[in-house]
Amino acid sequence: MKQGLDLKQIEQVVREEITLKDDIVAQSSSLRFGVETDNTPKMIIEDKVYNASDLMVNQIANKLSVPKKYLDRMIQDAPELAESNVNHWLQNEPKPYMVRTLGDNARAFLSDRYEIIDNWDVLTAILPALKPFKDRDDLEFEQSHVTDRHLYLRLTVPSMTKDVGVKKKGDIICFGIQVKNSEVGLGSVEVSPFVKRLVCTNGMVADRYGHRKRHLGRSQWDGVDKSVLRQETIRQGNKAWIMTVQDEVQGMFNGTTFEQIADEFTLAQETEPVQRPAKAIEHIVKEYDFLGFEGESILENLLTDGDKTKYGMANAITRTATDSNTADRSMELESIGYKFLTMPNREWSNIATIS
Repeated sequence: MKQGLDLKQIEQVVREEITLKDDIVAQSSSLRFGVETDNTPKMIIEDKVYNASDLMVNQIANKLSVPKKYLDRMIQDAPELAESNVNHWLQNEPKPYMVRTLGDNARAFLSDRYEIIDNWDVLTAILPALKPFKDRDDLEFEQSHVTDRHLYLRLTVPSMTKDVGVKKKGDIICFGIQVKNSEVGLGSVEVSPFVKRLVCTNGMVADRYGHRKRHLGRSQWDGVDKSVLRQETIRQGNKAWIMTVQDEVQGMFNGTTFEQIADEFTLAQETEPVQRPAKAIEHIVKEYDFLGFEGESILENLLTDGDKTKYGMANAITRTATDSNTADRSMELESIGYKFLTMPNREWSNIATIS
């Protein structure tokens, strides 16, 4: 996974993107889909041409009930047919949609009920809640990322550590939070506990304790053929959420959440070990949609560490996350690792004893 960003770099990237954004709500009949001679998909809005991201093409396919694989094939092999199909449904079944743009790129094709909570709004909500820790120099910003799909902001509180080692002491975990947001319709704003295992710096996201805010509100459609939603206007609707999320962040640090998660780490070490590691990994690759090379890496990590309990499997998965090619997949694997850590023992037993 590529090197992450620190807080200053995150703020700089997010701030720079603010001036490049437009959010256009328009009837589909005023939109036009095109394909360039190099097979690049485009979205034309009032004669302005935007490059359409692969995610946006996927969202267009879903909204118009056009199979994505077929649309991709048309774009590559029959671009005129792709234009004809998409524009037919845009014109003949007019509905209001929101198109999110960033510079010359059309990055998302969303419902007009999509509620805009952008990355800057998230930073504005989170950072004041962290000020008490920062003031006493008890806050460390971990590697964070801004991808074309998500913001990931991670931090830990060095004073909040605990030894969770059962058979061998010295397995220290450090508590913190992860803030996740998608500006392009790929999930809620999420604020979840983040736990870093200091012995190997692997991380887990305890999303079962997280706070979520869906990007769904009232319709942005006002009967006008096209409107550009200004950022200041959008933020006025988010004030109540900002206050709520600040309370949630403070509650995570001041409540019993860390103790509960530490207990989960301890209990996972007392589960039965995997009897046939290769067979178990073959099973979870199919059941949990791991890629083939990820399965190989999980098996190698499991055998190298030697801990074949549920705890060992969770750590083998999060160790694999550090080798992922993308930040999005790495963060996803860390959440999956936590799901294994807290998996019901009956379900784990089925994996551990698989023949």
